[in-house]
Amino acid sequence: MLPPLLPITSRLTSFVHGRGKQFCSVASTEQNDTSLVDVEARVSVVVNDLCMRGITQYRKAQVTCLYQLLLDLGIKAETIEAQLLEMPHLLSHSHKAWTNTCESMVESGIPSLRILQSIALHPELLKVKVSLLQDKLLLYRQMNIGKLNGLSLVTKYPVLLLLDPSHLKRRLLSLDAMFPPASLKNLVHNNPNVLLDSWEDIMAKIMYIHKEMGLEQPQIAAARCLKLPLLHIKTRHLFLFRAGLYKTPNLYKDKQSHRRNPSLNDILDTSDKRFTNRVARLTEQEYGVFKAIMAAEEQDGKNYDQDSRDGEEEERALSYKKYQ
Repeated sequence: MLPPLLPITSRLTSFVHGRGKQFCSVASTEQNDTSLVDVEARVSVVVNDLCMRGITQYRKAQVTCLYQLLLDLGIKAETIEAQLLEMPHLLSHSHKAWTNTCESMVESGIPSLRILQSIALHPELLKVKVSLLQDKLLLYRQMNIGKLNGLSLVTKYPVLLLLDPSHLKRRLLSLDAMFPPASLKNLVHNNPNVLLDSWEDIMAKIMYIHKEMGLEQPQIAAARCLKLPLLHIKTRHLFLFRAGLYKTPNLYKDKQSHRRNPSLNDILDTSDKRFTNRVARLTEQEYGVFKAIMAAEEQDGKNYDQDSRDGEEEERALSYKKYQ
């Protein structure tokens, strides 16, 4: 059962602190309110720092409003200042956009710091219509596939809020058909790109690791392998295989046979130096030559495919002219 939604209110801090402290606004700011004294002083430092860098378009009142909003969310002053100084363009969005976005995300139970991180990573969230954002968050809350919940994924990967929730649902269902629940959770944790990347690219990597390297879902899910380019996967595997350092396991006959080889992470998710020195125990120069050969073969293959497509298009054009 879903946890109850928090009531909608214009006072965001009541969600966070259980208090009725009002948002900062130019009209309602009281000079004798001692709670704002420190905020005003710290905002002055931020504004002065921005001015020294030639960033003068943001008024102090504008900065104060956003600073107070984030402070009311429970975010530390140091964090707010560091974020605004590093990404001053966040101040270009209206106070209303910030308020509506933050309120919608707080209502859904997203932690305060995650909200700021999400907006910093994807400022476009502030341009999403509030009703649409609320609808998306509700759909994600209701999405449960295997051991994964849509909202928990959105909290970790906020770019999903810019997509239609149906995309995530289709992708999770496709992965769920291939991986058991425990493995699927590990897969997404280690390779979050599987939620967004081309399905064709993901399947090409999975099938190569399965067919050529002889590994199954648990080994794939436990490794950070699908984040890497297919050419990298092929190059690392074939370098070991052709050197006699990788024996293709048969997990149907012996479930532990994959342990005779280095782990998938050691093979794929390491620097060239570590891979050659610790895994292959060969020289970086040898691997560099092999990598260059693999890259050249890959490019030749792409050129051949393109030439073949061009030739087919020319043949179709000629046959069309003959027909005419």
